[in-house]
Amino acid sequence: MKSLHLTSDVAVIGAGPVGCITALAFAHSGYSVVLLEAHPKNDKRFAGEWLHPPAIKILQHFGVWSNLQALEHSTGLGFVVFPDDGTEPIKLNYPDELIGFSCEHNKIVSTLRNTAAAHPNIQLILSAKVTHIEGQNLTFLDIKHQQTQTISVECIVGADGRSSFARKTLNISNNYSLVSYMAGVLLEDVELPFERFGHVFLGGPGPALTYRIGARQIRVCLDVPIDSQKKASYLWDAYSQVLPKSLLPAFRQALQNDKVVWAANQFSSRTHYGRDGLALVGDATGHFHPMTATGMTTGFLDGESLVHSRSFKAYRRERKLHTYVPEMLATTLHEVFSRDDDSAVAIRKAIYQMWRQNPTYCVSTMRLLSGAETNLLFFGKSFISGVALAMAYVIKDSASKRQWQHGTKVLQSFGQWMRSPAVSLVHRAFH
Repeated sequence: MKSLHLTSDVAVIGAGPVGCITALAFAHSGYSVVLLEAHPKNDKRFAGEWLHPPAIKILQHFGVWSNLQALEHSTGLGFVVFPDDGTEPIKLNYPDELIGFSCEHNKIVSTLRNTAAAHPNIQLILSAKVTHIEGQNLTFLDIKHQQTQTISVECIVGADGRSSFARKTLNISNNYSLVSYMAGVLLEDVELPFERFGHVFLGGPGPALTYRIGARQIRVCLDVPIDSQKKASYLWDAYSQVLPKSLLPAFRQALQNDKVVWAANQFSSRTHYGRDGLALVGDATGHFHPMTATGMTTGFLDGESLVHSRSFKAYRRERKLHTYVPEMLATTLHEVFSRDDDSAVAIRKAIYQMWRQNPTYCVSTMRLLSGAETNLLFFGKSFISGVALAMAYVIKDSASKRQWQHGTKVLQSFGQWMRSPAVSLVHRAFH
């Protein structure tokens, strides 16, 4: 087995979407980059397929947007929420006529890899398994050529996902909690009620996110509770009542043909960003529920921030500050849309009313959801307004039914909703 010693400015571990964008960000700033991918055939897994406007802006800046537009894709104008109370759908447009993008994950990956490989400052090495990191020296096995290579670099970037080798090198434990499972079902030759929008159907055991990924294909993402059966029969019984009738024949056919893929929805707070000379980006820093489809967008912003930050400390500080809100929003929305206790029902009712009666609240929701707005006070004000309105519903309902004892118990349960963001904020502030 041969051994070589190479020199470069930057080594990026992982050539998924986030790794490719990070490599391109460094390359556009004049750095020479080695981009390593251990599992090049793993791009067909069930993973991110929706990009929010801030990600589109980054793609445009690095000249990748035109390449993605050439794919079979759908342009996203926002989301439509179908309430669980039988009322009319609520449309939430991206503000300022901005757009999102949805496409099959493997097509996004292959396009970004080809773009990165074509850049003169990037050397993409596939089937490259990192085996050792010591200081700024990175050793990997080039499986294809059976060579062990060592690279000496100024910066190593771990963009290698939840099972990050770079993260393990830093002795950061992979502490995560399993939130739920996600069943991805592919439907063909059907139309959505609101084309060019992501659809959120509520009323099942968990929310169902549906969007177009091609001219003939629709992706249905079903949030499945941990203790549920991972069977097609369960998916039909649990979610056929909340999906539109127009999708049901294709949904049944897809389940019968076993066109279902599964993924685990895990939560690991984004508190670790590496060290000086070895930075983490994307899911390697931590991850949260995909309810808001912000995973790839947040990772792109990580890579851009790392390149433009004056130091690692500045990068870590900036990303901690700006990822707290997306993390809290995803966690809170999943709980609000999944739980069926009285406090969650009241909060959902309050959110529906605020969206219907206040266009400004719709805009603020989409700014938060897309990652364009990450101010904690902005999020806190919206969250507290929703909880306050929900509590008013409970008080009014208890008074009309003279169920004071029950109403008091429900009001006490709101304390859990208020404490969760506070606890997370304190944790972030001191780590």
